Amino acid sequence: MRCTFALHLLVGLAVILAGCCVPIPMPTPTPTYTPDLGLHLLVEVKGDLTHKRPGWNEYLPLSFGTALDRDDLLKAAPDAEGLVVCADLSLAPVPAGYHGGLPCPQAEPVLTRGENLMVGPRRSAMMLSSIPYVLSPRHTFIQTPHPVLRWRPSGTGTVTYTVRVWGALDWQTETAATELRYPDSAPSLRPGVPYQLKVMDAAGRSSEEEGTALDLSFALLPSEETTVVQMLVAQVRELGLSERAIRLLEAEIYATQGLRADAIALLENLAAGEDAPAIHRRLGDLCLEVGLYTEARSAYEHALAGYRNLGDRAGEAATLVGLGLACWGNGGDDTAQDYMEQARAVYQKLGDAEGISWVERTLPAIRR
Repeated sequence: MRCTFALHLLVGLAVILAGCCVPIPMPTPTPTYTPDLGLHLLVEVKGDLTHKRPGWNEYLPLSFGTALDRDDLLKAAPDAEGLVVCADLSLAPVPAGYHGGLPCPQAEPVLTRGENLMVGPRRSAMMLSSIPYVLSPRHTFIQTPHPVLRWRPSGTGTVTYTVRVWGALDWQTETAATELRYPDSAPSLRPGVPYQLKVMDAAGRSSEEEGTALDLSFALLPSEETTVVQMLVAQVRELGLSERAIRLLEAEIYATQGLRADAIALLENLAAGEDAPAIHRRLGDLCLEVGLYTEARSAYEHALAGYRNLGDRAGEAATLVGLGLACWGNGGDDTAQDYMEQARAVYQKLGDAEGISWVERTLPAIRR
């Protein structure tokens, strides 16, 4: 059952315009570049540590949480060092003075990160401010049969909300809060079965007015897969890393397993006390995946300021792309185009032909 439901959850890179799916093509790799499906994360950085990808015309600074590619070249100053958690959850130190490739083994990845961003259809941010749209759970698997249900307050001045969970069951209640835990007394959620959350305010405005083409259903992860997740989290906690590194890796494990709501919640808490741009960008990516474009934009704006302060052109360009997609999702045509064109300019300065190609092939869809 999970495989069937996952087909709805794992979306391709696309923009949905006026009810029609217009694909945003993935960049065609150059002969010297082979994408690595595994996710390798830099979790410790001391001193001047940089990296360079095939085609780039310069080395760029590395910071906590940066995702590294298999073909990256790393360079550490004589007094610098770093630590990478490889995709198989092994540790790869980057010693002082190191200059070479990514020191991770060729192994079956535990951590992966797919390109599954999407936006659409276009909608009005002003409209969203007047409805109680769902924050969580949406477009995700969940680990607990009693998830916390969250939504944005509507702009109608309402004081009560009718909350309904339906699918293979039908349950509803009323509350004056903007979140509640699905209670023990409610009908039990069954693993692998998709459910929907609907919230309606006292003025009759409903979360369903959001009108997204994204499948917003959620499903309880089967117990055997939950056990796998718990084992991986336990394995991460045995690595002896900093607490922020552990929490970032936990979020990536959740995201890898389709537990987007858990990953977002972890990253929201982590980002609240962190300036690391990679954390805010990752939060933006996941918000984009579940169609929370306003929240994605906020996270990307934090990331953009951080990347520009570090001088990380690659992080800056990727974040500008995310901002463009988030703005498009909320109906910001001109703003979306501007961010995309800024991203292209940064990719051009970097000499990233792949990034340039991706943006140029995306812009026609954004301009519609």
